[in-house]
Amino acid sequence: MSTLSTTELITDVMDAFKVRFPILNNLSTDFSSDSARLGQTITARIAGLPTVQDYGVDGYESNAADANGLTTDVNVTLNRHKHVPVKIDYIDQISTKRDLYNETIGNLAYSLGREAFDHAMSLVTAANFTEKTVSVDSASDKDVLDAITASMNGVGAAPVGRYGIVNSAVFNSLEADPRISSGDYYGQRRGANSYGNLSNVSGFENIYEYPSLVSGAGNLSGFFGTREAIVMASRLPTDVEQLANRVGIPSISKVDTVTDADTGLSLMGITWQKSGVFDVYTTLVWVYGMSAGAQGATTPAGKLTDYAGHRLVSA
Repeated sequence: MSTLSTTELITDVMDAFKVRFPILNNLSTDFSSDSARLGQTITARIAGLPTVQDYGVDGYESNAADANGLTTDVNVTLNRHKHVPVKIDYIDQISTKRDLYNETIGNLAYSLGREAFDHAMSLVTAANFTEKTVSVDSASDKDVLDAITASMNGVGAAPVGRYGIVNSAVFNSLEADPRISSGDYYGQRRGANSYGNLSNVSGFENIYEYPSLVSGAGNLSGFFGTREAIVMASRLPTDVEQLANRVGIPSISKVDTVTDADTGLSLMGITWQKSGVFDVYTTLVWVYGMSAGAQGATTPAGKLTDYAGHRLVSA
């Protein structure tokens, strides 16, 4: 029976994390392997689109937009220092042939992803996202999606990278619409390790099913947005070994960090053994924060970030 190293564990958890919570790929992210303090504020940036210009007296320099002016600064406070600890009991480990260490990988990924995503959805409030469509969950169909698309178009939401997140009742109702269930309209996935996912429907690249949808306001049954709607920043906590070194004592833990090549997300893994009983503890750690991105209430109509999110509310 082989046991994963902490580095291998982090890598496998990240891989499972991306499979189980692909929804998080739709957020604007500012990920870094730098260390940061809890409560520190990160200035993330939301990208905008330049305006097409006529050729003028200054040639191709006419009315050139300053690249810095094409971004919107969003302050994100790193106010969540989260970890998911697991204990491998020494007696259990020596008395079973099961690989208790490796069996936990999928659940670690699910726990991390769910905690982060639930926090993202807590930002979906009427104060942050004023635009909404009211519908009976069981009556949600392509007409409802088309109405949401028209509303987002009307206020200048970005036309690319649109996504939706809906509860199971809405998702099942959408699936029942033959205009959606027909293979002529979209691609559908419902894998063993993920919830339902509708692709390329009514201008949305993906519509994800999320049974445990929560919100900062009542009756939320879905959220539709662009990458500009919610911003997430993540850093690594200060290395615990650095503190031991600073005060001149030996470290009692092994600390590893891994950065995912696809997303830039970094996680820290800490492993230690409890003296005397030989139980092994492992935890995965990150420091992160989220903020609502840019909303139409404070943005001129027609700007890329105007009304970046749209709520679907149960009637």
